[in-house]
Amino acid sequence: MNHTAFLSDSVILFGPALLVAWMFRILRAPSIIGFLFTGMAIGPSGLGLIASEGVGPIAELGLVLLLFTIGLELSPKPLLRSGKSVLTAAGLQVLFTSATAFIAVVAFMDVTYSAAAVVGIIVSLSSTAIVLKQLHDMREADTAPGRITTGILLIQDMLVIVVMILLPAFGTGDEGSTTAALSRTGLGLAGLLVVVIGSRRILPGFLQHVVLPGGPEFVTLFAVVAAFGGAWLAGIVGWSLPLGACVAGLLLAEADVRHQLAADILPFRDVFNALFFISLGMLVDIDFAVANALPLGIAIAATLVGKSVLTTVAVVAARWPLRPALQIGIGLCTVSEFGYVLAREANAIGLVPGSLLQAITVYALGTMLVGAMLVPIAKPVAGRIERLLLRGRIGKALDAPDDGNARPPCAVLVVGYGVNGENLVRVLKSTRTPCSVIEMNPRRVLAARETGVPVLSGDASRRSILLHAGLETAHTLVVAINDPLATGRVVAQARSVRPELYILARTAYITELDHLYQCGADDVISEDFETSIEIVAHVLRQLDLPDNIVEGQIAAIRSGRYGMLRGKATDRQAQEELLKAFQMTVTRTHFVGSTSTACGKTVAELNLRALTGVSIIAIVRDGKPETNPSPQSRMQNADVLVLVGGHGQLDAARVLLDPRSVEDGLQGPGPAG
Repeated sequence: MNHTAFLSDSVILFGPALLVAWMFRILRAPSIIGFLFTGMAIGPSGLGLIASEGVGPIAELGLVLLLFTIGLELSPKPLLRSGKSVLTAAGLQVLFTSATAFIAVVAFMDVTYSAAAVVGIIVSLSSTAIVLKQLHDMREADTAPGRITTGILLIQDMLVIVVMILLPAFGTGDEGSTTAALSRTGLGLAGLLVVVIGSRRILPGFLQHVVLPGGPEFVTLFAVVAAFGGAWLAGIVGWSLPLGACVAGLLLAEADVRHQLAADILPFRDVFNALFFISLGMLVDIDFAVANALPLGIAIAATLVGKSVLTTVAVVAARWPLRPALQIGIGLCTVSEFGYVLAREANAIGLVPGSLLQAITVYALGTMLVGAMLVPIAKPVAGRIERLLLRGRIGKALDAPDDGNARPPCAVLVVGYGVNGENLVRVLKSTRTPCSVIEMNPRRVLAARETGVPVLSGDASRRSILLHAGLETAHTLVVAINDPLATGRVVAQARSVRPELYILARTAYITELDHLYQCGADDVISEDFETSIEIVAHVLRQLDLPDNIVEGQIAAIRSGRYGMLRGKATDRQAQEELLKAFQMTVTRTHFVGSTSTACGKTVAELNLRALTGVSIIAIVRDGKPETNPSPQSRMQNADVLVLVGGHGQLDAARVLLDPRSVEDGLQGPGPAG
């Protein structure tokens, strides 16, 4: 009977989860919302399909697995690359939000200062599971706002781990129990230090020589054992079980083979997400939520608005522009799953009463429900709020450049100092071409200034920023940022100011090509398509196809704005562009071998121009070129001829110069010798 009950509970849990995930995928809505509602529906206060005594173990299991996967993704290396600006933004966000929440709880609730402090920390945390999933689903994780958001979430999660480790030392009780709690905390920290040091010495070799050779199934089993082993060890030292699983994930995140571990275990992340959020929904007392709907609703609304504002202020204070700051603020308005864990641990040691724990559970779930819907629309909402604010003095102050000095005239205005922008600026400097840069990342601004290039720190989608950076005098605008919406706005703003300006934009997404052309871009470089072109060119050259064939294929792909790769019919204009590309006069080199027709002949004797229309513009011998050779210049073995002509003419010249090589090529490669 017990086994049957376990199986029936599993079917009741994952059956609705499968149906909900399918429905919400069709509706293009966050599936996490459906999981939360599913938990409330099947839980003890709903339909009662899951008994109340079974909710706790399910919630514990969901938390252990979820926090292990979160820990596995929380490598500090991205944080170190983000620089101190993200650390400043995260520190100010936690400080502003927790202090505001503490004051509000003390003012409106009859709780102790310790409980108010715990609630303040809980409110400052944002849901890593919700926000990261949404960012990945929207392909926003690699944009500037996405990286800042991820960095802030990482710092929040690191902070809450420290708080949970130290929490038992602040539990209520007499002096003896407090001393015992402090001793346990000290021993726990010492044990954690030993585990971390030992893991850094033992784990890499163990993973490399034992786990990975065992195959994917062995890696998956090891990851599961690590998750539950970390939880078990945490329970022994008196910590939260989910905290131990998270620490285990963090230790594995620093291993050299963490990407292989992530590839094998993270496909189960959605299952863990479903299990946790369903169990969180089952923990909600619906009668309590209905009876306290008004105060809970006010608290949820105040948190979503207030936290968005405070986070925006913190990000702006860290010298980031207004628009991404607004987007980050809206995206981080939820309360974290760690908040529930922290509240439960605080309740276990007497810091938080049971009634407040239930209120925190409902409150956190409410912010997750609404916040999960706000994250996908954070970018357009941020844009609208920015436009409203910029109509007043506050917006003008926020939009003002970092200095009042006018920029010198520039030939090329580069928006974004990432990899592409930095490489372009390096080439422009080497050719002494005047250029200016607009960048919003403070760390990259400093890196660009070290090169001596004029740099403006700000949001290039604002017209005033573009003008101040030198748009009016620029010959070319290159938009090299990884933010499709911002790229479109920059292009549209620049086109409205300078209709004759040449604008080149890059995009990582195929779907943005037509949109950017509509905004006014003259050319759009697609990373995916350009990578495809390079692959095609390398393969064709490896097969020894003539250069004109390779170049013709590349021209065909690029014509019609990558129409061939996009499955679009080539229009007449694109056909004409392709024909011009084939007819275009190009240069080609030809090696004169001992069997070549040209070997030993003069230019006049070869008579290549009359026979094929191709001109010999240089003869290179022993690394020294003879340009515009005379008709009496005699060609020798190992010379290199530089030829100029049309594609068809060059093909004819190749046949004339080395007919045996062409015949061998037509016969195909012989057996390897």
